[in-house]
Amino acid sequence: MTPFSCRIREEVLAAYPEWVRYSSEERWKDSDPYFVVQVPAPEGAAATLPLRISTWDEEVTIDFDYYHTHFERWNPEPGDSIHESASLYVRDLLAEKIAVASWWQEEHCKVCAQHLPGAPLAPPVKVSYTQVRVRSWQGTHNVESDTQPIAAADGSAAR
Repeated sequence: MTPFSCRIREEVLAAYPEWVRYSSEERWKDSDPYFVVQVPAPEGAAATLPLRISTWDEEVTIDFDYYHTHFERWNPEPGDSIHESASLYVRDLLAEKIAVASWWQEEHCKVCAQHLPGAPLAPPVKVSYTQVRVRSWQGTHNVESDTQPIAAADGSAAR
């Protein structure tokens, strides 16, 4: 593994030593091996995909359910928020201070975003959708609702 992947592996497993059993190395095409940890979500989360942390392409990628986000580092620097430090993001996800949302058109995921529980649930971009789902780590903030399709730009019903 690259020095970046080794450093992130050490930092993640120092913060969550119980995750060592979920950690591995992977390769994508001709890449160097990189660090991956896939932590199964609690049953109550009803998440389709686990919490996944990886270091492919020299960045930290955090996936949960259908959403993913990218970071340059795991450990926070002074002044960092959940938008700069992967560890702060994961901490808040596990504590259910943030959740993830996905907007669907039938069986196709159209867009995903972070969601702050209690905030209005709206897609980050204008998109036609028939269903929205929210997933949080313990499932406390889960939402699954069918919606009427929103209007297309020309005013017709988008399908």
